[in-house]
Amino acid sequence: MADHRETYKGRQIVVSGTADKPELSIDGKAIFILQNSSGAYLASGFAFDPQPSPLELARKIIDYQQAGR
Repeated sequence: MADHRETYKGRQIVVSGTADKPELSIDGKAIFILQNSSGAYLASGFAFDPQPSPLELARKIIDYQQAGR
C-alpha cells in the first residue's frame, strides 16, 4: 500500500503499511489502530464508533480533539 497523505483541519494524516496491517499517524504521532471482525477500525485510547477506514478514523480523532474532549 502506498502512503496516503492528507491535511485535515490543519493536521497531517498519514496512512501507510499494508492492506492487512495499516498504520496511522497524525502530525507524526503514531496511533495504534485495530480492525474489528466487521472490518471497521478502532483507535486505542478513543471511545467512539468504529470507522470504515483508517482515514475516516483519523478525521474522527481530529474532530474529537478539536472539540476539546
